[in-house]
Amino acid sequence: MAQTTYTNPLINSDFPDPSVIFVPGDGYYAFGTHDEFSPTINNIQVCKSADMVNWSAPEGALTEAPTWAKNCNKYWAPQIVKVGDQYRLYFAAEPDTKDGMCLALAVSNEPHGFTDVGKPIAQLPGSTYRMIDPCFFYDAKSGKNLLYYGSAHEPISVVEVDNDGYSILSKPIDVLQPKPGVQYESLREGAFVTYQEKYDRYLLWVSGDNTWVENGYAITVFWSDDPQKEFQPIPQNLVLKPNERWDAPGQNCIFTDTAGEDWIIYHAVDPKDRFVGNTRALKRQMCMDRIFYDEEGWPYIEGGSPTFEPQA
Repeated sequence: MAQTTYTNPLINSDFPDPSVIFVPGDGYYAFGTHDEFSPTINNIQVCKSADMVNWSAPEGALTEAPTWAKNCNKYWAPQIVKVGDQYRLYFAAEPDTKDGMCLALAVSNEPHGFTDVGKPIAQLPGSTYRMIDPCFFYDAKSGKNLLYYGSAHEPISVVEVDNDGYSILSKPIDVLQPKPGVQYESLREGAFVTYQEKYDRYLLWVSGDNTWVENGYAITVFWSDDPQKEFQPIPQNLVLKPNERWDAPGQNCIFTDTAGEDWIIYHAVDPKDRFVGNTRALKRQMCMDRIFYDEEGWPYIEGGSPTFEPQA
């Protein structure tokens, strides 16, 4: 990543649930949620940057609406990954049947112009917010393609998928339970998984528990030695909480730059600019901070909250 000074936010419009990828020779692409409250295009949002600091206006990432969601106005929590020569855009969407959100996948040979695969990956009819926030993770140790998902005060779960990225091969396994009554942990969502080769352990980053309540949303981290078994909290697992400048930090991805430095990219709400226009929809802006590691390899963010001064 270019060593350019920046100050949060990176994108100062409504750009929730960000996911970022670097394409050598082309630049950086960021993908974000669209929902029924957004004044932007009715599509997954995508912005482009040459330096991770200055971003283009959002455009639509999908070439057209999925055939099963022609009337959809909820495109949530995209995750961009590259598998072989194929770019995959995982997301959640509301089907035209209006009977529960679905996990979905669109593909492309480029980091834009995505086409839905023609059907949802998975759905639990009647469970509106259970099937959201997909996270694809390739486990190099086992050779398995794993897909995490979950919210609605239910566990974070994982299934194995085939090499096509969407055919499910296993029954769901619950890997992280909610903790009712515990601040930031009574609801889990926005799973993102990383692997620490040096320590042979997996980290599960999640957000919770209520982004709509002031001081009610933050990022916590858990670990396991098996990505398909239960995760436990790291020693200081509350890694990013609200402060006086930024509320509701969450729904993160982890981005490793070309120098090997890790960054957490997430959305947050400015308490002085909380809503989109004259609506009551939260204006969730894309922010970024460097991840540090203690002597035992556990991650932390300096100060434990989003930065609001210039960073390098």
